[in-house]
Amino acid sequence: MALTLKAAVRENEKAKRLLKRKLVPAIVYGPDRENIKIQIPEAEITSLLEKAKETTPVHLIVEREKGKEELDVFIKSVQRHKVTTKVIHADFYEPEKGKVMHFRIPLKFVGEAAGVKAGGILEEVIRELEIEVLPKDLIEEIVVDVSQLQVGETLRVKDLNVPETMKVLTDLDEVVVGIKAPRAEEVTTTEEISEEIEPEAIKEKSAEEEKE
Repeated sequence: MALTLKAAVRENEKAKRLLKRKLVPAIVYGPDRENIKIQIPEAEITSLLEKAKETTPVHLIVEREKGKEELDVFIKSVQRHKVTTKVIHADFYEPEKGKVMHFRIPLKFVGEAAGVKAGGILEEVIRELEIEVLPKDLIEEIVVDVSQLQVGETLRVKDLNVPETMKVLTDLDEVVVGIKAPRAEEVTTTEEISEEIEPEAIKEKSAEEEKE
């Protein structure tokens, strides 16, 4: 689901002045258009970034002198202040219509694995997939149900429920998640116990012999 963001075309005002007025400079670019310099209220972009991911479509409404322009874009990069971590610049990409894009889709693990209930340890090996997809077919995450996994079992990329509209670029045989057996507790053997107490027994005997 696309998130909405409001912005306005910016003139050649310096970035520092914009930031002092709580406006974040940004740019929109893409293969089918000239770059657009925009400015976004700090509160607006901060709120957006709390919800959006790289895979989240953004419906950008840009205020111009002659009216509004509405664009469907994606967040490509965000620059933050080194000390305050506030956003100081952002790039938005408008994809070419009908052309596939490359994304890294996050994986969302759900369910309590049967193997974990039996004492095993859940190990998440990879947390995202590289895919190619048309922007209109993009989803924000891929759900991975681990509830049926037993100790010693794994799920590989080829086992995931990925929509047919997506082309997976990650190796299909790569392990995504698995259940490891619990580590065996260290058990002290009788021989180890004997080795530990033997020196003390010798000392005690020697002491008795000295008394005699």
